[in-house]
Amino acid sequence: MSRALSIVQAYFPNVTSVADATKNLRVRVSKQDNQSAKVKNHKACAMAVATKRQEHADGVIVSMSSAYVVKGTKAVRYRLPQGVTREVVSFDRKAGFDPGDYHMASPDPSHKIGATHEGRTQTTSQQKSPKHTTGGVRAVLGSKGGEQ
Repeated sequence: MSRALSIVQAYFPNVTSVADATKNLRVRVSKQDNQSAKVKNHKACAMAVATKRQEHADGVIVSMSSAYVVKGTKAVRYRLPQGVTREVVSFDRKAGFDPGDYHMASPDPSHKIGATHEGRTQTTSQQKSPKHTTGGVRAVLGSKGGEQ
């Protein structure tokens, strides 16, 4: 089973397949979406609520870098641009999701499900830089800690 499928099934157990989007999706987030949404909740943030409403989806999962739109037993995966990611951080920190038009992108070839990253090796002489984790926002999809 693919990692993407296992992530989606944690929230929507009936999903049997996940595919990458083939085209971008424009989503309009309204004040009402912002007000009815829940902070730090992958399935109920303002972007998820707006996308579910607009696409007549059974559910939507929005993380910091990707989103899954669920219809029936199928899910479609999108990449989130930096502008959407910044709004997710703002929303999770209770500053709201600015109403307006946003888009979710179809993944580029290097980010598609099953893409390999050949030739990317790190030698032991290279030092890893410290990793910064953004605090006060939803957990990373697929991490331990469960659904919010």
